[in-house]
Amino acid sequence: MAFTTREDLDLEGKLEIGARRSGPRAVSETHAAEAEARAGADGTRVREMRDSDLERVLELRSVVRWSADPWAFDLLRGMRGVRWAVAESPRGSLSGMVGAVPLGEIGILCQLAVHDGYRNMGLGRRLSSWAISYLRSRGAATVRLYSTRGAEGLYRSLGFEAATPRTVYRLEEARRGVRAPRRTDGHRVSTLVFGDLPELYGVDRWSYGADRSALILATLRLHPGWGLVARDSSGRIKGYLVRSSLSLTTRIGPFVAADDEVARLLLASALDASKEGSPVEVTVPGPAAGLAVCPAHALLREFGFVGREDRLRMELGEASPPRLSGLYHYGTTPYLAT
Repeated sequence: MAFTTREDLDLEGKLEIGARRSGPRAVSETHAAEAEARAGADGTRVREMRDSDLERVLELRSVVRWSADPWAFDLLRGMRGVRWAVAESPRGSLSGMVGAVPLGEIGILCQLAVHDGYRNMGLGRRLSSWAISYLRSRGAATVRLYSTRGAEGLYRSLGFEAATPRTVYRLEEARRGVRAPRRTDGHRVSTLVFGDLPELYGVDRWSYGADRSALILATLRLHPGWGLVARDSSGRIKGYLVRSSLSLTTRIGPFVAADDEVARLLLASALDASKEGSPVEVTVPGPAAGLAVCPAHALLREFGFVGREDRLRMELGEASPPRLSGLYHYGTTPYLAT
């Protein structure tokens, strides 16, 4: 059954709802109650976001110097376990927000935004502390984020340390031209189907070191049929990638493969399936000079991608877990520090 129909999405949604209902809620509810009791010296209160805040969140996003991916907010709001906090002024307006995405042993702090009129008042620190506290309550041993240069000082004051910059590779449509068959040397690429998900979740969990299943599902819900999976002659998963779009740009990630051959096959298939005339982007964890560490850089340059170093990934807590299997990460999610 192909993962391209509304029935597939509804069925998976029912499975997720069941897991969400049986999951731990007491910790989150206690955390939210504690957060709502906090108030700064100016009366600004940090609390968990409610559905009734959405209109004011949009207003906040329209006036702050928004550095995060706006598309990611809509994507992440539907994920299980994800929580958002807002800072509410005594007048009822929202002066800041932050997101917290638990992925098991790893938690992601994201979408931190503070209104210009409330900067340099400790609000970014309070919001970040809320997210860290929530992620730790959900079992995160490591908290990750992508930082702009201007925010690095804030995060260092909270104990975060620099991990690695990320490199964003971009391929313009006019330069696209490398093609590959859907099958080579015993490997074949096909559209990701519903039945692939349990095995894919397990492989991703083992190779990444945390649980990205909800993130992968949320992306596929918005882009049914945009996932690709590579299997060897015995039928085992040897790689996969998920495509998404932002405006006219097609973005690839997560993108995982056993070796360059499988990655090349997946990438060529993804380019063939991308919207005609659209540029393509792949976000790679690590500096562009890290050829010996990550094989993605050389492969993407082979296809004509041009890279630029972007934000710095920072981490708090235990060091990132080592790669546990023979799968390499050729591209990470473009909107989270995974």
